[in-house]
Amino acid sequence: MSPPSNKPIVLITGANQGLGYYAAQQMASTGYHVLVGSRDITKAEKAIEQLVADDSVKVTKENIEPILIDVNSDESIQQAAKTVQDKYGKLDILMNNAGIALAQAASEDGKGPTLRELYQQHYNTNLFGAVVTTDVFLPLLRKSTASGGKRVAFTSSGLSSLEMAEKEGMYSAANYVIYRSTKTAMSMILLHYAAILDKEGFVVSASDPGYCGTNLNGFAGFRDPRQGAVALVKAAIDPKDKVHGKVIDDEGTVEPW
Repeated sequence: MSPPSNKPIVLITGANQGLGYYAAQQMASTGYHVLVGSRDITKAEKAIEQLVADDSVKVTKENIEPILIDVNSDESIQQAAKTVQDKYGKLDILMNNAGIALAQAASEDGKGPTLRELYQQHYNTNLFGAVVTTDVFLPLLRKSTASGGKRVAFTSSGLSSLEMAEKEGMYSAANYVIYRSTKTAMSMILLHYAAILDKEGFVVSASDPGYCGTNLNGFAGFRDPRQGAVALVKAAIDPKDKVHGKVIDDEGTVEPW
């Protein structure tokens, strides 16, 4: 029932691509057993093959495995938790990374989603999915006995900052309202879990990876996702006094928020 060499078990949602992919690479190469979460198990398996074949960072198949989890489906989340329960009996770190960023308005020909549907799609994946996944996996996280275990980390964004939204340019509140509002709401979820789980020894945090070039934004981002993934990993493993109830980038605590 134990992972190889009793390594801490990490589940990363949306890990078959983008920031989650590189976070999985970094975690699996530095002493963690990583469950690559994906709503398509074939894509998770392919991602693992690519990670193992990548000679730049050593990842072995013993340290990484696929798991089917669609954060838009309560049934899928429950089944994923059962899979982890049956195989390992616990979870040490949950990284809520799965997310979407779609067009901001319906197309002029009327064939695209309505504004209400766009908001529903974003909130369902980016926020509700992360909340339900956290809630379902809490019993397994409570069973963690690993040093530095009982961790929940959310992938946030600099766009979620209310103070940054007052600036001009990309961060202006005029831009990306649907996507960024899901991440702003996530900040309250972060604070909620940090408050109620603190006495149980949990560490709850969030990361700001910066504007990285991934399929989420059509590879328009100017940062390397490998560097952005550093923030995800820091939020998931850094000492409690540095990250609990905070948003972290690759340099430290992000302020103001």
